[in-house]
Amino acid sequence: MPRITHPHDDAWSPDVEDAVATFGNRSRNEILRFLTANGPASRGDIVAAVSAGEPSVAKHLIALEQVGAIEVDVEAGRRHGRSPRYSANPARIKELLDAHLRYVLEE
Repeated sequence: MPRITHPHDDAWSPDVEDAVATFGNRSRNEILRFLTANGPASRGDIVAAVSAGEPSVAKHLIALEQVGAIEVDVEAGRRHGRSPRYSANPARIKELLDAHLRYVLEE
């Protein structure tokens, strides 16, 4: 049986793709849950709180920032030597979840 890698469906929007990548990953969910409960936090705080190492957390923070699920108080390109703080973006998280639900539940 062939694997489905990219659905050929007009309803599979970029937001659905981002939702699956975000919420289909346990570490990303754990990071979002931590940030939602604990407000702005440094990468070190996040590493200490979740069950993933620093390189993994760094990779997931980049992915979460790219889809807008988190916000950072220092813009990309200006972070060298600084300790940015990360926050959950509940409005964007809801948008992604809504897009995924619409895709799954509607025809």
